[in-house]
Amino acid sequence: MQIRKATELDASGIAEVAESVRFRPGQADPRQGYLVYVGTRAEYAARLAGSSVGYVAEENGRIQGFLLLSHMAGDTATHASTAGVEALLFGGGAFLVDQIGLRPKASGQGVAGRMLTMTIEDLQPSRLTASIMHGPLRNIRSTGFFQGKRGFHCIGEYHEGQGFLWGVYEWKADGSQGDPRYPIGRWLYCDVANEVDLAARIERIRVLPDELRVIVKKFEEDALDVAPRPGAWTARQLVHHMADAHGHLTARARLILTEEQPPVKTFDENTWAELADAKTAPVEESLRILEGLHARIARLIASRPHEEMLREMHHPEQGMVRLDRMLAYLDWHGRHHMAQIARMAP
Repeated sequence: MQIRKATELDASGIAEVAESVRFRPGQADPRQGYLVYVGTRAEYAARLAGSSVGYVAEENGRIQGFLLLSHMAGDTATHASTAGVEALLFGGGAFLVDQIGLRPKASGQGVAGRMLTMTIEDLQPSRLTASIMHGPLRNIRSTGFFQGKRGFHCIGEYHEGQGFLWGVYEWKADGSQGDPRYPIGRWLYCDVANEVDLAARIERIRVLPDELRVIVKKFEEDALDVAPRPGAWTARQLVHHMADAHGHLTARARLILTEEQPPVKTFDENTWAELADAKTAPVEESLRILEGLHARIARLIASRPHEEMLREMHHPEQGMVRLDRMLAYLDWHGRHHMAQIARMAP
């Protein structure tokens, strides 16, 4: 299979391949990979005529796969205009690996890897990024491709207004990729969620305790007390920390909804994690707390008018904080620590 630079004349073939792997809710298979935003022939032609760079895999005169890169926010299928996302994707002169599409025939043959290798050889980038769906369905095929031997690491998450949650993945030529303490990337707030994004967030919050319980069941009791590295918390401490922190966050939500700009108090999570119960109590105690907390906060937020997401609290360190921002952090915080625990699992 020949791999070469793409031209405007390849736009029809690229659009055809992209359409063949379009994301369809309820039908998508995360093991196969998919594209959410599929362009038309004219759109792909315009991008290739502009600042985008593309490669195609061709066999017997027919395009079997493509890779499309962007170098600026206005020339991409990715929603990069959300606050902070553009800098994360394109900062430092990065190229965004905007789309990779392969026909089923070309899948599993190393074609995507060869196209990415050619990209690096031709462009000599210091930094590459990719935006991959984390929700409502995690794109396992794509995360596996980028995070494997290609060395991409997740550095943040964002929503873009249609119920989709995206992870930003980064590769650096100097080998300084990512931070292993943040398996789903650092928290990135993207302004007030619309009603679709808020509903998706509420559902993630609601189901998290069930997902956490499945992961924790993989541990023998002694394994819950093994830290992944010196100074890190154990899985037991993480579960209890989640119950402590989420108790605070859900109480703050109630204060915001019932008082005008209420002041809130912080707590020292590190000293709390060293208390006897955090280091020795059965994890079941905190799993039950989380089940109740998440069920009730999900029910509460779903019952409130969307405009109440603008209500605020006064945080002693952060100043005025909107309810929406706090809920976004609750959503991320739970999945962040759950991913850490999953990495510790036997």
